[in-house]
Amino acid sequence: MKKRDGKTKDRILDAAEQLFASKGFDGAKVQEIATLAGVNKAMLYYYFKDKDELLIAVVGRIIGGIRDAIPRFFDREENAAHNIENFLDFYIEYLSRNSSFVRLMAWEMLSARHVQAIAREYIIPVFSLMRERITEAIRKGWIRDVSPEHTVFSVVGMNVFYIVASPLFMLVLGDDPLSPEMIAKRKQTVKDLVMHGLIPKKENL
Repeated sequence: MKKRDGKTKDRILDAAEQLFASKGFDGAKVQEIATLAGVNKAMLYYYFKDKDELLIAVVGRIIGGIRDAIPRFFDREENAAHNIENFLDFYIEYLSRNSSFVRLMAWEMLSARHVQAIAREYIIPVFSLMRERITEAIRKGWIRDVSPEHTVFSVVGMNVFYIVASPLFMLVLGDDPLSPEMIAKRKQTVKDLVMHGLIPKKENL
C-alpha cells in the first residue's frame, strides 16, 4: 500500500485554505485545489474522500493550533494576568498569520453548510476548554466575576472582525491592518480593553 506523504497532504490543505478563503466552498473547485497544490485529483482524493472532508480538515488544522496552545497559558498558576496577556498576544498573532482561515470561516458562517460539523468537531471543544479555564480563574480570584461565555465571544469577535474587515480598514487607515506594526498596536489595544475588564480593581485604602 502506498505510504501517505505528510508534505503532500499539507500542500493540499494549504491550497484548499487559500481557495476556500477567496472563493468560498462552492466557488473553489477540486481541480483548482489540486492544481495549486501540484497534485492530480486522484492524489487529492487519496487523502480526502470529498471536498467536504477537505474543508473540515482545513478548519481542524488551524483550530487545533489554538486548542493545543491553551494549556501553555492557562495551566500555569503563577501571574495569571501575565498569562492572559500572553495568550492574547498569541491569539492575535495566530489569527493574523492565518488570515485566510478567518475569511474561510466568514464564508462558512454565511452559508452554514458545515457549521454543525465544525462546531461539533472543533469549536465546541475549544470553547468548552476556554470556558473552563476562565471559570477556574474566577473561582481563584484571579479575574473578576465575569460571564465566561461572553468573555470568549468578545475576545473572538473583536479579533476575527478585525481580520475580516482588514480590506476596509486599509482604505480607512491608509495602512495595512495586518502589517507587523499594526498588529502590534492591535495587540496592545485588545490587551488594554480585555485586562481592564477582567482584572479585579484594587480597593482604595
